[in-house]
Amino acid sequence: MITRLSDVKLKDIRGVIFDLDGTLAHSNPDFAGLRRELGIHSGTDILAHINSLSEGETRNKAFEIVHEYERQSSLNASWIDGAKELIEYLQAKSLPLAILTRNMPEAAQITINKLGIDIALVLTRDDAQPKPHPEGIELICQQWQLDPADILYVGDYLFDLQTAQNAGSRCALYCPETIPDYALDADMLVACYHSFIEAWAIDD
Repeated sequence: MITRLSDVKLKDIRGVIFDLDGTLAHSNPDFAGLRRELGIHSGTDILAHINSLSEGETRNKAFEIVHEYERQSSLNASWIDGAKELIEYLQAKSLPLAILTRNMPEAAQITINKLGIDIALVLTRDDAQPKPHPEGIELICQQWQLDPADILYVGDYLFDLQTAQNAGSRCALYCPETIPDYALDADMLVACYHSFIEAWAIDD
């Protein structure tokens, strides 16, 4: 099912950008274990923490740890139910599609290759300032020659919602189980991609 929290009409959406891990693929790293290994508290922004470290061995070691967690989770990636069908549905509608992820390029490509995700435009944290900075959405919209307000960003976490808000885009928050506190700031909540496809067809 989907829950609409704003008056956004899916028929007005002219392009869709997806998060990758936890949105299209079961490929999220073990964030709790990663934070323990890095010695930081639950909820701490991992990339922001590492970037706050002084240049040198400590920072490089932290990135090595992160990279290994990301790589291993990508090697075990699997499709989220309905995500492949959603991509195919949107492609049949000739909507431009892209992926914007905070993951590193190698891990993102492993997931994409493993699952055969048919989306050519992929931006990682090496291509744009990491979410929640809006640069990734802005760069994609420039390529598409579309206004960010005409874009739907689909993600599963607070940073995804904040990225869309910062860019002036719409946001569909994928939350198949527990609905987080910040979900009320999304334009719609998606519990099931099959229902999302049905809702899109109805809006058309």
